[in-house]
Parts: sequence; structure tokens; C-alpha cells
Amino acid sequence: MPRRDGSTSTAEPVAATPSSAKSRRAGSARRKAAGEKRGTSAEKRQLILDTAIQVFAEKGYPDTRISDIAKRAEIAYGLVYHYFKNKEEILDTIFLERWGEFISDVRAIAGDDGPVEEKLRSIAEGILSAHKRQPEWVKILIFEIQRSQRMLGRDRMETIGELFEAIAGILREGQARGELRTDLDPEVACYIFVGGLDTVMTSRVLALMPVDESSPEAEGAHYVQLAKTVVDLFVRGMATPAD
Repeated sequence: MPRRDGSTSTAEPVAATPSSAKSRRAGSARRKAAGEKRGTSAEKRQLILDTAIQVFAEKGYPDTRISDIAKRAEIAYGLVYHYFKNKEEILDTIFLERWGEFISDVRAIAGDDGPVEEKLRSIAEGILSAHKRQPEWVKILIFEIQRSQRMLGRDRMETIGELFEAIAGILREGQARGELRTDLDPEVACYIFVGGLDTVMTSRVLALMPVDESSPEAEGAHYVQLAKTVVDLFVRGMATPAD
């Protein structure tokens, strides 16, 4: 404003007032409400699950709160409870849906007519390359789900058991074809096979195993080689002796 002497003064910045802070909060609430109106119910539910995977992987399941998930997803806190009772149900849903997709792929591979070694290699590549495609999900599976007390329940053990049943079936098929030794127990062998893959995967998540990440092609080739190594070691031990 002009001074009495004719000079002008620079206006001082106006400090934030309670009313301006209230206005910002109201604006944020309106943006959240607008976001919640967009998308179908299925899309909102999937947003919560996808966001939960990110937060669980970063903070760890025990230290994650529902409010953390809502804040990251930029949705209202109460909307999460519209779809899930608690964070336990969120984690269980993530596991059941992701695991279901994986088991469907394994069953499709098991149903092929190819050689047993090719089937095992396809399964191994799918498991090991999952860290490249979905690193956060793999981290949760290994550290938050696989080693959780909740996995000791009968229903969860049966769900996990579907993988071992499918692989044991492949091994029995190989024995019937004469591709694998018949003096070895296929159930025990399938646990050894999956255990080897689990150890390699855990080493990768812990960054104990170096991977060439100079390009997507190089990284992909590395996972293929990892799978080949595990399967070759396993199958050579189960293979029928050469004449």
C-alpha cells in the first residue's frame, strides 16, 4: 500500500489461518471423495490390494496399519473397511488370489504332453522369474506369508499342498514313462524340488545372489539359467541310468 511519504511497501505474506487450513483439509477430502466415485467396485477393491502389497513390502506386515494403506491409495480410511474386515483379511486375500493364479499356471503345465524335464523347467522359470515381475509380492510371500503362523492352519496347508500334488503328479508321470527312476518316492522328491527353488528365491530376495540387471534381456536370461541349474541337478539325480 502507498505510504504517507509516497513510497510503497511490499506486502508481507499472509500467515496460514485456521480457516485456510480447514479449507485445505476440505479440499483434500473432496479430492478423495471424487477419486472414490471413479472406478467400479472391483477396481477400488483391486486398488486396495495392490496398494497393500506395496505397503506390506515396505513396512512389513506387523508394522502396517489400515491408515497407511488408505493414505498410499489416496482413499478414505473407511473405504478399506467397506471391502475388508481388517488387514489380516487383506493379506489372506492377496495370498489366495495370487496363489490361485500361480496354481492355475502350474496345472496347465502339468497337463501338457511334453517331457517331464521341460515341465519342471517351465515351473521353475515361472517361480524364479516372479521376483523380476512382482518383487513386492514375492517378498511378502516369503517373509510375511510363508513363515506366518496363519499358514499352519489346515485350509492354508491344503492350499499350499496343491503345488506339491501337481509336481508329484508330474514326477509319477515321468516314472511311468521310464524317464525317472521308480525306486525314488515322488512325494519326497517334490518337496526337495520345491525346497531348492524356495532357497534360490529367498537368496535372490535377500540380494545374496548377484543378477545381471544391465538389461531386461540379460536379467531374463539369468532367471532362465537359474531354473535350468535347479532342474538339471534335480532331474540328473532322478533320471534313469543310461544303458
